[in-house]
Amino acid sequence: MGWSFELGVFTGLWAMVGDLFSSFIKRRLALPPSSMALGLDQVPESLFPLWAMRSEWVLTPGFILVLVMAFLVLELSLSRWLHKLQIREQPY
Repeated sequence: MGWSFELGVFTGLWAMVGDLFSSFIKRRLALPPSSMALGLDQVPESLFPLWAMRSEWVLTPGFILVLVMAFLVLELSLSRWLHKLQIREQPY
């Protein structure tokens, strides 16, 4: 894609920060490990790196919203499919 290694690390770091954030919130809500929290499991993981990279990738807030919603739908769909193939233990 022509992006630098550092840009990839930075993007991945923000995805992990989003995942840690959602896990932190889930623990504060007393949700058990591996429980599903629709939106909370998907949105920060996609929103944080997109927002951090918005100027580098020239992303508008509206396009970021579209990408986050697409990630949410794709992640939920793929998770169910992977569960049916017995690759994942839970369908979420």
